[in-house]
Amino acid sequence: MTTKTYLTLCAATVVVWPLALLYIPGVANTVELLMLLFLSSTA
Repeated sequence: MTTKTYLTLCAATVVVWPLALLYIPGVANTVELLMLLFLSSTA
């Protein structure tokens, strides 16, 4: 993977991820559930 491709992928992730969390309730709920499962299993 070239540096330009990597930077483009990172930039797209930085833009798409927060928008998905803000505007798609299913994505936000799934992420929250997975985070809670991870934290409760490692506590």
